[in-house]
Amino acid sequence: MKRLGLYFTLIAILALSSAAIEKSDCDTRALKNELIKELRPDFKYDSSNINRFILENKKQGTEIQVPIFSSEKYRLLFNTAALPSDFEILIYDKKHDERNRKLLFSVKGSETDQHVFIFEPENAKTMYIDYILPGVEEEGISGCIVFLMGYKIS
Repeated sequence: MKRLGLYFTLIAILALSSAAIEKSDCDTRALKNELIKELRPDFKYDSSNINRFILENKKQGTEIQVPIFSSEKYRLLFNTAALPSDFEILIYDKKHDERNRKLLFSVKGSETDQHVFIFEPENAKTMYIDYILPGVEEEGISGCIVFLMGYKIS
C-alpha cells in the first residue's frame, strides 16, 4: 500500500513538473514553419535545432556545432519570437575554447525589432553557433530559439 502511494506521488510530481516545463510560448512547429517559408524558392530544408531556456539571474549560453559540406551553399535561419529576453546570436568558425576564432555573424536582440534572422555563409565549413542570454531579475521564464538550415537547390 505504501508503494502504491509512493508511485502516485511520483507520477503527480512528474506530471506537474512536465506541465511547468511545457508552459512556454514556444510553439516550435509554428516558429519552424515561419522559417521554412524563408527558404523558398531557392533553398531546400536540411535540418533544425531547438534550444529551450529557462531564464536565470545570471548570464547563460550554449554553443552548437553545425557541420557543413563544402560543395553546398547554405542558408541559416533563426527565430527568436519565443524568447522573452534580450539575446545574442554569434556564429564563429571555431569552438569557444579555440584560439583565433573568427566571428562570422552576430545579432543582438536589443538592437532590432526583428525576430527572424538569416545568415548565408560565404565559405562552407563547420561553424559554431553561440546563444548568449543575459541574467534577468524575474527568473523562471522559459523560451526558445529555433534554428533551421537549408541548402541551395542546384
